[in-house]
Amino acid sequence: MSEQNTAVDFSNPAAIEEELAAATAENPETTKAPKEKKPRTIKVTYTADRDIKAGETIEFDYVLPKAERRGQVVGIPLEEMTDDQLKIEYRNANSVHYKTVKAGRDATKAKERLDACKAEMDKRGIAPTGRGGAKLDAETIAAAIKSGKVSAADIQALLDAASEE
Repeated sequence: MSEQNTAVDFSNPAAIEEELAAATAENPETTKAPKEKKPRTIKVTYTADRDIKAGETIEFDYVLPKAERRGQVVGIPLEEMTDDQLKIEYRNANSVHYKTVKAGRDATKAKERLDACKAEMDKRGIAPTGRGGAKLDAETIAAAIKSGKVSAADIQALLDAASEE
């Protein structure tokens, strides 16, 4: 908002632009660097039943290991994946790319990953899997002709060309 807390004249584009610039400008005094994340620790208390001294209690902090990436294909290079694993990786990469773009974030890494999967699939001759097409029957073809998407003359030309081969 403007510094005087006055109303914005919405009929004046310059006033609107100025107000938006003032609202989105970063104040260097208020921007903070993100805090470093503390490691997750738990307190462990152990009462010995033997060894040290029976009944003696030991207390110590245990730092939990950092969460690792999960999944069937994590850590396997694309070149070493089986065809099924590569299809899974493609689906995952496609999903991540879509969600990143939809969220309006920088999708360069997701795009690189997706492109690498596509390149490896092309190299092996694997077609990307999808949800599958619609069933093709006479009713579907008739509906396509009625809607003007396909002409009957085009279909007949394709049939004639196939019969000549």
